[in-house]
Amino acid sequence: MVEYDWSIYDRKWYGYPPRKQGEILIRELKLYGDPIALAWWPHKTMPPKLRKHIYEGPIRLVHCQFMQRARFRGEIYVLDGVSSRPDPPVCNGDAYVGLAPVFDNLMSGVGNARTDPEGGGEAALRIYGSPIAARRNLLHDYKIVPPDIEYLGIAPLSDCPFDPDVVVIIGDPRQTTMVCRALQYYSGITPKSETGPGTCSSSWAAAFLLGEPRYTLGCHGVFSIMGIDPSEICLSIPGEMMPTLCQNLELWRERGKLMFQEDPPNEEREYARAPYDAEYTKDDCKKSGYVPWDERLKTPYEGWAERRRRKGLHVPPPD
Repeated sequence: MVEYDWSIYDRKWYGYPPRKQGEILIRELKLYGDPIALAWWPHKTMPPKLRKHIYEGPIRLVHCQFMQRARFRGEIYVLDGVSSRPDPPVCNGDAYVGLAPVFDNLMSGVGNARTDPEGGGEAALRIYGSPIAARRNLLHDYKIVPPDIEYLGIAPLSDCPFDPDVVVIIGDPRQTTMVCRALQYYSGITPKSETGPGTCSSSWAAAFLLGEPRYTLGCHGVFSIMGIDPSEICLSIPGEMMPTLCQNLELWRERGKLMFQEDPPNEEREYARAPYDAEYTKDDCKKSGYVPWDERLKTPYEGWAERRRRKGLHVPPPD
């Protein structure tokens, strides 16, 4: 029998392999945590060298929680959709990425709109107000990988042992905006967004199925189950776009294009602190000899919250 040469399918990254991509993204975008590499293998397609990463340990999580472990702990996982899943499963996330069948009551819209009256629990509001609203969203917006996947690979990009199909970059809006700008720099590609479906569906599953960069503002599961910071965005990039993205980030650094040079935000801006009857012209604060308003005001600046309280209006408590 002829020895099967798995290496014939390895991608050529032309100077930008996954590990280098990860280091460039962390350095240039000032990320906290690794970008996450994902790969899908239908039956009989995963190289044998990766079998040592099949997770059979005692931790039981959904795939997005393993993604967070890869992001922060640098761990590598190959999931089979069985041995690592909690019982009962906590959501449809593993089904959206092709590791498991969807819940029986999902496609009817019932699962995301009603609690089970025969399940012993109380009636409670769900994600959607009616089954038809859930069904419309599923039919038109959800991206669900067909359940013919044997394994899903998850790894930190800077220590990734496989060729990523998709790279998930988790960062604040400014960082992810810079990723989008780098993708657009020569191509004009505009990353698209859907908010409403699960993040796993509308971000990394969509990028995998459509070959487009995709992001979302979030979902119930990404904040409650996966546990990303509410100020973060999940932006998913098809693996084949990563070398160009990283080349452009390096080009910007080499040629002096600044990414993070903005002044402090919101009420810290000088134009916001200027009194109603004061003289102030855009960018006065950048002129030589400018004296900040905090040094000129006779009474301290009154912020939005203080103004609301003075009028007897509601002010949300701090987190």
